[in-house]
Amino acid sequence: MKLAVLIHGLLAITSTAAFAGYSVDVRLDKSDGFYKVGEETVCTATLTSDGKPAVGEKLRCTVKRERDILRQDEFICDGKAVTIRASMDRPGWLYFGFEIIGPDGNPLHGEGVFKHRMKPTIVGEIGAMYDADKIKALDSRPADFDAYWASCRFTLDQVPLDPKLTEVDVPRALRGKVKCYSVEVKCLGRTPVTGYLAVPVGARPKSLPAYVNYQSRVWQDASRKGAMEMASKGALALYVSWHGLPTGTTEEEYKKMSRTWYEEGGKAGDTDRDTWSGHEMYLRAMRALDFIKSRQQWNHKELVVSGGSLGGIQTIAAAGLDRDVTIAVVSVPSGCEYNGHKQGRDAAGLYRGKLGIARIEADPRRAVTLAYHDGVNLAPRIQCDIYVCTGFADELCTPSSVFAFYNALPAMTKKFMSTTPSTGHYGTTKNTAGDKRLLDIFRSVNVYDAR
Repeated sequence: MKLAVLIHGLLAITSTAAFAGYSVDVRLDKSDGFYKVGEETVCTATLTSDGKPAVGEKLRCTVKRERDILRQDEFICDGKAVTIRASMDRPGWLYFGFEIIGPDGNPLHGEGVFKHRMKPTIVGEIGAMYDADKIKALDSRPADFDAYWASCRFTLDQVPLDPKLTEVDVPRALRGKVKCYSVEVKCLGRTPVTGYLAVPVGARPKSLPAYVNYQSRVWQDASRKGAMEMASKGALALYVSWHGLPTGTTEEEYKKMSRTWYEEGGKAGDTDRDTWSGHEMYLRAMRALDFIKSRQQWNHKELVVSGGSLGGIQTIAAAGLDRDVTIAVVSVPSGCEYNGHKQGRDAAGLYRGKLGIARIEADPRRAVTLAYHDGVNLAPRIQCDIYVCTGFADELCTPSSVFAFYNALPAMTKKFMSTTPSTGHYGTTKNTAGDKRLLDIFRSVNVYDAR
């Protein structure tokens, strides 16, 4: 079907930091950031200091084609825009990242410099996509892919839900309107499903759309606040952790647990499709849906799943492995195109970069394990409406990997893509179309008894 692309306002045109200190206004000659192979991308950048054009500072631009550095250009700022030109000779992603180089030859970093705290030296960035609709992953889908996941579904069905719900406090403003519960649900693997269920007070049986939110890779509790906010809008809302560790624990305690629970940085057991820690996470994603569908308030018509980054690949798994899902909102997903390095891109998720790729190639069994869990291979199973987003400055879950997933979706699936050239990861890229769809759903809900 026709590619539907929504551009997120002026953010598609400029990338300007909002803090006092340094900022850089970055623009492309095409405001949407989409190009054809053979075209040249013209990127201009104007550095400012405390709101005034910077003079004398050294600005470095690193240009990348996918994961590889194409070149680095340095400029002495004279108060005017600098210009960088680059192109792609194949479908894919072009990235421009800007740093201010100090007298010692190293990039400046910290407050007053960075665009985002996770990128302490990047004062501005932007990206372009070349022939995005032609980006295809190499075929790695195992012949027994569907049969394998059917067997996982059968085995999981033998485990009783046995949910444990403990009511927790809600803010004063929501008392009498929403009830919230800490939840633990049995699952296969080392940990159960854990998170928070929130329900509007007085909700009738079979009256509510269900909403499940999957957490990104953070060592934190699932969002109790998020669950309550969604319930206040008329949803039967479940927010689940990605790790399945107990609820109500501090960030420091989660990190302490991770030192023994999260072996090999999440790569433990990756030579076997059944023992990889990522496989257990997919089972929890499925089991979370089992639980929400067991609640009497679910209307049996609308089941929405949503998540970003690691939560994005869990959302893909949920949509691909449960036919009851009606809408999936997938933001900057991880876990797509683990074999991207074979086409000059990058491997996905925890396996990106030289070390991750070397680990895959060190044992052929790893590529097989990852193939059973690749978002690209789950894509053909997705029949529900799906809303995807990516930012062209995303170096963590690259836009080319997201398009590899998007382009693998069935032709009959209703799919929508929101993009922004100047945003990246860490919550900076908005799923414009998906957010609008969610608003439309929950705006129409009639929760309460008329009497």
